[in-house]
Amino acid sequence: MTLKILPMAVSLFLVMCSQANATPPDTVDNDHIYLQAGGGVHFLDLPESSPFVRTNGKEEIVGFLEHYDAEFKSGPRIEMIAGYNYQAAGKNLYTELSGFSTSYRSSHTHVYRGDVAAWADVRAQFETQYCQQGTEFGACITPETEQHLVALINNDPHIRSVGWIGKIDGGSISFGAPNFAWGDPIRIKTKRKVDFYGLGLVTGVLFPQTGQSRTSFYIGPSFKRLDQESDIFAYESNREPQVNNVTLKEDLEASYYGATLGSRIEGPLRQRWHLMLDGKLGLYYLDSEYRGLQRTLLSSSGPVLDERTDWDDDSSEVAATLGVETSLSIALSENMNFRVAAGADYLSHAPVIRYARHGEGLASGQTHSAAHIAYSDAFGYFTTISIGIKL
Repeated sequence: MTLKILPMAVSLFLVMCSQANATPPDTVDNDHIYLQAGGGVHFLDLPESSPFVRTNGKEEIVGFLEHYDAEFKSGPRIEMIAGYNYQAAGKNLYTELSGFSTSYRSSHTHVYRGDVAAWADVRAQFETQYCQQGTEFGACITPETEQHLVALINNDPHIRSVGWIGKIDGGSISFGAPNFAWGDPIRIKTKRKVDFYGLGLVTGVLFPQTGQSRTSFYIGPSFKRLDQESDIFAYESNREPQVNNVTLKEDLEASYYGATLGSRIEGPLRQRWHLMLDGKLGLYYLDSEYRGLQRTLLSSSGPVLDERTDWDDDSSEVAATLGVETSLSIALSENMNFRVAAGADYLSHAPVIRYARHGEGLASGQTHSAAHIAYSDAFGYFTTISIGIKL
């Protein structure tokens, strides 16, 4: 989508400039400092992952539940620019220090169920053979009877259950299964926090004016940071929350170290109004770190399972960015302007956690893939208003 925005913005800009009947952009005649500060809205479209799964009767993973509500969220955006226009070696130059910050918080609750009809048949068969009248279903499951229930489940190709991936370190669960007592519904509560911010320092050169427009080229170091925190609590929702549950706290941090280069073209729209198009590319070294803390509690039948798991992972990659921004500046006075801007950013590598693979087994005693960092692309869209002053 970002790739389509750039040619459209360029076309719009050229049409406006060709039709404008106004004075050309001011030339840089004196060294001066300028400041720009403003705020707006930033929309983030991040990749999604899930530690919650659907399994078949053999407790093999056949799919993942989309439980997060953070696929596309918005938050406030703050941005600031401090720059210096000057002349050196017979050229008009500028140096800018710029920064932005955006964040959002979200919460989501949803209930997921397995195949109710298939489970009803299996439970009826098991209760007839292994449960005395009036005995709770969970109390009938013992190490001796569990194998008979598993056999009934495995023989039914329609069984579908919901649960979680087991343990984030890939280890086995000694007793019970991560499917919340074979087929009962689960309620998942998710809280998520995302912080995204960056800082850049560029030096640019203003080329001689062509017609009514002026172009500049800039380059410089850049840093970005993307932090994602999640707090998940899931429980077997046909029981009290404290009976069978899982708690998962995660922190996924990504630091981008690199540089950007870009170009700007500016032209008059009308008296005191100027339109600018800014396009830039970035190349970064990406350092990602993951920390997870999990607790699994199954207490509906003996023995009670209470497992705690800590797991870390780290990864590094090369990431690229593409950004485009168009803005309209209105001169309020000789040294002050009002600016409205809109833009889009593309990020080639945003970290995401993958917990297990399709086909892996989650039955008692089985291991599976540990949680690890993977990457997917991400998009951001923003709009801001700001005030600038010339010192």
